[in-house]
Amino acid sequence: MLVMLIFIVAVQLLAISLIPAFSASGNRIFEDPESTANPFIYILLIIGFTMVLLIAMKLEKGWLVSGFIQLSVAATIFYILTSFMDIFLSLILTLAFLLLLRFYPEWYIIDIIGILICAGISSLFGISMTALPAFILLVILAIYDAISVYKTRHMVTLAEGVIDIKAPLLFVVPRKGGYSFRKERMKLGGEGRGAYFLGLGDAIIPTILAVSANWSVPAPALFILGLNLPALGAMFGTWIGFGALLMTSRDKPQAGLPFLNGGTVLGFLAGCAMAGVRPF
Repeated sequence: MLVMLIFIVAVQLLAISLIPAFSASGNRIFEDPESTANPFIYILLIIGFTMVLLIAMKLEKGWLVSGFIQLSVAATIFYILTSFMDIFLSLILTLAFLLLLRFYPEWYIIDIIGILICAGISSLFGISMTALPAFILLVILAIYDAISVYKTRHMVTLAEGVIDIKAPLLFVVPRKGGYSFRKERMKLGGEGRGAYFLGLGDAIIPTILAVSANWSVPAPALFILGLNLPALGAMFGTWIGFGALLMTSRDKPQAGLPFLNGGTVLGFLAGCAMAGVRPF
């Protein structure tokens, strides 16, 4: 559990550090960062992505699911890398990552690439939305995550399918030495499960608000990595939310975003209050 928290912190710090590079490159997901339509576009993309994967799983087209995910991951990595280097070198590194995921999807490979992907996506979406759209996004996705895990359970089905095809959409932390993610076949609720799993979205979504707060909220920067109080509050809130998540049962799948997003939102508002600024 401590390792998972370290992953989240690493994603947050790396995402914050990427803000200058992405801002300088001019890469943004949305043309108007202040538009409140942005979070709904994001949610539609998530729902569409999820539906495609679930339909392919239902049709037992594992190769299609795997190919679609790996293509999406490759496109994401390539888009992120082009903000820092030329297209040719970005393409070479993207292919190298893709080959690793395809032929040796061990847990530490999945985790390293997962941290890089999460930081890049969080930073890109964070600089593409001001605080209000990002705030709305976290609230809606917290509700959506709870419904998809506890009510419809389609997110549980998706996660189990992701484990079976070794897709890089989860952080994997072994319970004990000698564990191999490549051989993992247990269901998420199975007693013989060899590792703990955390969806990449659980690191990405809360970090979006932290990144957004750091550049869009008019609060003075602190000496810590140039963070302002609203962003720092959002980060601390995420950690507290993760602690609350640990209080739930670890033997069955849990919706992470209600806890993580809830803590992030409250921490963000507390940070704004301490800085004496109005966030919206």
